[in-house]
Amino acid sequence: MELLAIEKLKKKDTLIYYRNHYEGTAVFSLIADRKASIRFNSTVEIKPTGERDVTVELLDSIDYPLLPILKLLKNKISSIDKKG
Repeated sequence: MELLAIEKLKKKDTLIYYRNHYEGTAVFSLIADRKASIRFNSTVEIKPTGERDVTVELLDSIDYPLLPILKLLKNKISSIDKKG
């Protein structure tokens, strides 16, 4: 399994300055040549220690184990949030 791209990524403004909200579509290459597009919402909250707490909510169902998908998405969103 591989995260190919994140499409239609939008950053929504929030009233809380230490919290960022993103929504978009993640494209994964699953088993063999099978690809899947999954819509998601994500929130990145920066704690007082500087650590980023990332939560991801999948809006589409998928026939694949969720933990590897969530881990890849959290890492990618955290990386995008650090870059700005």
